[in-house]
Amino acid sequence: MFDLRRAEEHVRRRWRNGGGMTAEVAAWPPGTDAGSDLAWRISFAEVAESGEFSTFPGVDRVITLIDGPPMTLELPGETTVLRPFVPYSFDGDVPVRCSVTAPTRDLNVMTRRGQASATVEMLDVGSSEEPLRQGSPLLVVGLTGAVCARAGDDSARLGPGDVLITDRPVTVEGAGAVAIVRIAPAPGSASPSGIQD
Repeated sequence: MFDLRRAEEHVRRRWRNGGGMTAEVAAWPPGTDAGSDLAWRISFAEVAESGEFSTFPGVDRVITLIDGPPMTLELPGETTVLRPFVPYSFDGDVPVRCSVTAPTRDLNVMTRRGQASATVEMLDVGSSEEPLRQGSPLLVVGLTGAVCARAGDDSARLGPGDVLITDRPVTVEGAGAVAIVRIAPAPGSASPSGIQD
């Protein structure tokens, strides 16, 4: 599979609580609204002002600030300041308030606990070719600059917001930053990952 999705093609939806906008990149099952049937979802979230995050019971989340000033997250018993390109994991069950001084954008990864898990890795691509580590990624997300991703005989140029979904080993080259998102079924889970579809 070699599925390229351009930034302008992502489906935009309002947050569950109406407090912001999300541009959905991919989800399993396809078209899910992050309800009880969600196994996983990857999206870009636009945070225009301070406010509450939507809660997602039973969902693990990884958020990575990719544009804008630092964002402060207030969780029960913990306050965290998000810095650009540093993934932060938290429990979707808990109430979260975010504070921003100007609009921001983040990469948001959600997985249903007991069905799937996710890892998010930031990769600064230099001028030389760099193979991706730890097997085949699910998504290669363009963040800055221009990066070429190759899998076998297929290749794609990724700009900011462009996403490659693949089940093959990938090599990236160019000058820019990408996020590598890997989705794995939870141990003992029979839930499909959607990676082959």
